[in-house]
Amino acid sequence: MTRVVLFVAAVVAAVVAAVWFANNPGDVTVVWQGWRLDTSVAILLVLMAAVVLAFLALAKIIAVISGTAKGLAAARRERRINQGIKALGFGFAAAHAGQPLAARRYAKEAAALLEDNAATDMLRAQAATANDDGASLRNVALSLLERPETELAALRDLAARAMKDGDVVGALNYAKRALGRRDAPRWALDMVLDLDMAQGRWADALAILDGRAARDRYNADEYKKLKAAVLTFSAEQALADGDGKLAENHARKAMDLGAGEAALLCHARALKLQDKYRGSLKELEKAWTTEPSAALLRTYLDLVSDETPLDQARRVEKLVSDTPDHPESRLALAEVSLRAQLWGQARNRLSPLLGDNVAPALHARAAVLMAELETAERNDPAAGAQWLKRALDRAGSGLPSPAAAPKSVSAVLA
Repeated sequence: MTRVVLFVAAVVAAVVAAVWFANNPGDVTVVWQGWRLDTSVAILLVLMAAVVLAFLALAKIIAVISGTAKGLAAARRERRINQGIKALGFGFAAAHAGQPLAARRYAKEAAALLEDNAATDMLRAQAATANDDGASLRNVALSLLERPETELAALRDLAARAMKDGDVVGALNYAKRALGRRDAPRWALDMVLDLDMAQGRWADALAILDGRAARDRYNADEYKKLKAAVLTFSAEQALADGDGKLAENHARKAMDLGAGEAALLCHARALKLQDKYRGSLKELEKAWTTEPSAALLRTYLDLVSDETPLDQARRVEKLVSDTPDHPESRLALAEVSLRAQLWGQARNRLSPLLGDNVAPALHARAAVLMAELETAERNDPAAGAQWLKRALDRAGSGLPSPAAAPKSVSAVLA
């Protein structure tokens, strides 16, 4: 309705203007460059209107042509983008599926179709990793490192590559750079701690665990396990270095965090090194009531020096009094009875461990002690050799040896 009113108003205005110019024609003279034009005002206005309309028509034609060209260019660009996105998707799928050659081919195709961006760089990095191409990975990582959003991805790939190449220092530097960010990732924490633990840098590992990143990235149980393990390893190193005070301090902290037998034994040895082991005897005796072990017995026996075999046997009798039938208690008492030449007691303690229904490892350990007993009591090397053969047969490839303590984040948390 509004348009109709405006159109009618325009027509009325044009008619009024035409009538007015017809009643008042007027004359116009234009002189330009020696040319003279005499006409009426109405004709001049018509000519000016015609020129304006011609210019508008020309502009419209140019706009249509330009729009068509831009539309064709946009359509072509859209096709390239769609093809590039497909290549990106296929490339990431190939890298994930373990098809390195296909991943590299799609990466090149995507880079040709799309302008340089984070997605194409990430695919190139994935393809380089899949093809085990360290040089290409380092080249593409340079552009990824320039963007805060892709820096961590590049650092992770570079750190992993450095580890594969045996460049421990380089891997540590990349991981520490990632760890320096406010949004430090879990993988960087794990890698720095793994490398520090592998190199025995316990002070550095403890400093990492005392930082905010470790408290934020590990849950409460994981944090306690890791802190306790690192404190225990540190205590063992201090003990090996002869620093009983530091070993005691770290072992006690580890025990307070719920560390296991290793921290307890380290604490006892640290006190022994400082000639204040008596409190540890009670700690070990208490631990024996809940979980007897050969390692605990070794430490318990080593705490007291210059002890006669008979006194040692009496002390072990006290140690095992609450768990007399536990296999470790039987082995412990048999061992010290053998040293004290209490043959009958040693034989009685070992007999229940030599049946066919006993676990092979326990059977093998009991058989070794029986070999010593036959040789010491009856001077019968042949019988001793038979027991040793039986021990080897039961143990398989040989007597079991204690496993080394794991020194990695994954092993501690397993």
